Amino acid sequence: MNLIKNLIVGLVLMTATVASAQSGLKFGHVNTQEILSVMPELKTIDEQLQAEYTQLETQLTDMQQTLKGLQQEYIQKMQANTLAPEERSSLETQIQEMNNKVQTFYQQSQQSLQQKEQELKTPVFEKVTNAIKDVGAENGFLYIFEEIGGLTVYKSQKSVDVAPLVKAKLGIQ
Repeated sequence: MNLIKNLIVGLVLMTATVASAQSGLKFGHVNTQEILSVMPELKTIDEQLQAEYTQLETQLTDMQQTLKGLQQEYIQKMQANTLAPEERSSLETQIQEMNNKVQTFYQQSQQSLQQKEQELKTPVFEKVTNAIKDVGAENGFLYIFEEIGGLTVYKSQKSVDVAPLVKAKLGIQ
């Protein structure tokens, strides 16, 4: 199955190369990760996310300390045989509830950070995608391939790296 897929991709590329040579069609490539890495917007977003992560981490650490305190109290009282059955039950319930709170907070924090990251970064990704599309349309490219992520099957010396054009479109130097 892979062999057939590779043969088809090869034939498509050979056809595209022949068509390109005959009609002057242009193919380009771009490394969007490299472009994104120099965008000031992403640096600002990463700083915001790091600040939020630090705040959530502090809250989680405080909750874990409270849980640890309850657990230590329980152990000390059990070892000293000073726990009445109702106090033991009460402490066990408190420990279980606090443990649940810690786990829930952790899961919700992870989800919240992921949502916030997606919310903040999506417009930046769209901005880069639109700039690539504009560069393609303005410069007559038939295709622009992503260089990273295995999407580029072949890149000849004639393939044009459009990253400088995209950066210029975005106002990045």
